[in-house]
Formats: sequence, structure tokens, C-alpha cells
Amino acid sequence: MRKEAPLIRLIEVEAFIHDISTRMPFRYGIACMTAAPALHIRLTVEDSNGKTARGVAADGLPPRWFDKDPEKSLRRNVEDQVKAMVLARDIYLDCGASAATAAEHWQAALPRVYEDGSRAGLNALTSAFGSSFFERAMLDALARLRGLSFFELLKNDLTGLETAAILPDQPLERLHCRHTVGLGDPIRASDISSEDRLRDGLPQALEECIDEYGLSYFKVKVCGDDDTDRERIGELTRLFEERCVDGYSITLDGNEQYKDPRQLIELLDRLSRETSTRRFCERILFIEQPLSRETALSCDQEAGLRELAGIRPIIIDESDDSLDSFKRAVALGYSGASHKNCKGIFKSLHNRRIVCELNREAGEERYFQSAEDLANLPIIPLQQDLAAVAALGIPHVERNGHHYFRGLDHLPPAEAAAALEAHPDLYQPFANSARLQIRNGSLKIASLQGEGFGYACELSLEERLPLDDWSCSM
Repeated sequence: MRKEAPLIRLIEVEAFIHDISTRMPFRYGIACMTAAPALHIRLTVEDSNGKTARGVAADGLPPRWFDKDPEKSLRRNVEDQVKAMVLARDIYLDCGASAATAAEHWQAALPRVYEDGSRAGLNALTSAFGSSFFERAMLDALARLRGLSFFELLKNDLTGLETAAILPDQPLERLHCRHTVGLGDPIRASDISSEDRLRDGLPQALEECIDEYGLSYFKVKVCGDDDTDRERIGELTRLFEERCVDGYSITLDGNEQYKDPRQLIELLDRLSRETSTRRFCERILFIEQPLSRETALSCDQEAGLRELAGIRPIIIDESDDSLDSFKRAVALGYSGASHKNCKGIFKSLHNRRIVCELNREAGEERYFQSAEDLANLPIIPLQQDLAAVAALGIPHVERNGHHYFRGLDHLPPAEAAAALEAHPDLYQPFANSARLQIRNGSLKIASLQGEGFGYACELSLEERLPLDDWSCSM
């Protein structure tokens, strides 16, 4: 029998940060990332019996994704993300002074987070990012208070939301890894000059990644220039047909590069008529966020969106910045929304409920959530995201952090060793540390179902800088 959702108070928040460099540039949309800080928070909560527990949340701070305003510098982008967390911290601690369920704390805090963020010059997506740290840390702490996994917490309706009915009976224990093909990534090993060749023990060109990891799912980014995209997709199709002999699946990421859906319709039409790229088009599962967030949910775009949706399903990603975004998108012809912990785990659960309701009304599985990455890194960002994807029942997940960063080298050595010991299904030894273990294109994640939200290893947070001692170097 399910128990009543526990009431908790939020007692204390600590924040730690450190800078991380990529092993190769990652180009997405208008940005090219070569370094980014990683921010961790540790939240202490107390239940009605006076028992305390600590929960952790973390994420990288990528420039030019949450806010693509070209007038803002990379430094301002990163500082805004830190500001979003600090604003959310003050609000959650204020709301959390009184006992309430985790969901009630979120419901009380989120409107204030949006309001205060807007006054501070933050857009809604950045403000929600600030909230997301406390949503994740609360659920981690709550699960540890009850001695449950994240999935068990949700299946027993202990967050204050009714979530049991919208989730699968069991969390997934294996996920297909959907490899990101960035706009600047080399396709063949021969594309890499001797000066650019990395000799760090990891694959660099796409063909090397396919051979090393056994990949069959790919996320291909397009730039919005038809000639460039056609040429690149032609090269990709030749590689996939050559190396993925058992078949492959594609998702197409528009990265907000299109002003009109019909431009993408014309590109897909040309690709589908050309022998060299027809197979690529046949393998597309869905199209992600083709339009800029300023126009993606405009009623003026409905006719074009519905025409595009007639070719392949479309989902929102950057436009999913409020609790009503998904329903507004569905009214215009979209079929799905991306899950990302950084947009808010409670929002993903909210969207999951909408998916279930819409599919019940439609009488078929027409609406869905996808799982997308934001260069998630071990331990906390990666593992909590994978635990959420497993709970939501999403079978394949975009992963790119392991490709653009080198294994667990960014972690304190003791922390990397603890992760390898606690999660031997997810990691494998590598050099003097560890790296993600991808076999037959898949990740095994059963070890994430221990107590708490996705991790069972000791963390060395104090080896990072306290946030108050850090300044942005970008």
C-alpha cells in the first residue's frame, strides 16, 4: 500500500563549481563549446520526524543554449546560469522553511523563480534551469530519507504528484545510445589532419565511433544551409550504409536554424528524391526544434508545421520553457517534447502525463517524449539524467558528453574510482581513470536503481571550489 507523501523542510544549500575543457570543439547552433564550468549543489532536507538527508544535483553550464541572444557574451551566458541557480536557491529556501511535499515546494517556488528571473534579465528557459537543481536535489534527498530508488519514489507517489500510473511497471535497464553528429565533427578518419588528430585513446571521427561502440542510433544536426546540409548528409548516408549493416535510426536536430518549416520541407523533399540520400530520409524518426524559440509556437507557423509533421513527427526542445509549452505545441502540430533534467524533472513528469492523456484520447501511441543531451557528464548530471530516462521508459537517449570530453578525467581521482566501483555496468577502466561503457550501441544502467537519484558512489564535492570563491574565466 502506498504511503502518504512525506513532508520535508529545506534546511541548507551548498554550491561547488569547477571548470572543464572539452577534448574537441562541440558546435551546436550558433555556439562552439571548448570549455564550460560544472556546478554542483548539495541540499539538506528534514522530515517531520527530524530525520535529515542530503541530496545532490549538478549540471554543466553550456553557453548559448539556454539563451542564444547574440548580444550576450559567453561569459554573460554562463554567469546568467549561475545567477539563475542563486535566485532559485533563495526562493526554495524561503518556500522550504515550512514543511510540505517536494511537489508542493516546487509548485510554490516555480512561479517566483520565473518572476524573479525575468526581473533579473533571464529568459524562462534559464530561470527553469535554476529551479531544476533544487527539484533534482530534493528528490535525491527524499529518496535517501525513505531508502528508495528514484523510480520507487515515483511509483509509490511519494513526491506529492500522482506519478505511478503514468510510468512503466519497471525502469529500463538498458538504453540505446543515440550518438550526436555535431556540425563540425569529422565523418571519416581521413578528414582529420595530423595537427588535429587527438591521440588520447578515444575515437574521434564518426566512423571510428561506430566501430568502437557499435552504434546504430544517431542525432544529426543541420545548419539551415541547404547545399551544406545536402553534401554532409550525403556523406553520412554513405557511411551509415557501409558501417551499420543491421540498420540505423536517425533523429534530425534543426537547432532553431529555420525561419519557415517549408525550407526544411524542401530540403527533405530533395533528399528523399536523390538516390544517395533517400535511405537517410527513410530512417528519420523525428525532427527536433527546427524553428527558433521566438517563432516555434506562433500560430502563424501552424500550416507549415502541419505540412512538415505530415513527413515526420516534430518535437520541441528549446521552446519547452513553461508548463503549458507542450500543449501549445500539440495544438500547432507537434507530437512531442524533449526530456532534459536541466529543464526541470517535474516538468518532464508533467509532460509525461500529457503524453499519456493524449495517446489515450487518440487511441494510439502518437505523442511521445524524447531524451536529449546537453553534454551531460559523469557522475551526477549523466547518471541522474539516465535514471530519469529509465523511469520515463524512453528507449534511446542522445549522448554526447563522453565524445566531447575525455572519460572521467574531469573528476577528482577518488570520485572517478568510486563511480567505477559502484557502477561497473556503466563505466569501464580507462587509462588511469574510467570512461563510459557503450557495448553494441547500448548503455547498461541497472546499477542506477539503488537508493537515491541515480548514484551509489561517494562524491568529493569539497575538492571543487566553493561557488563564492569562483569567477568566470570565459
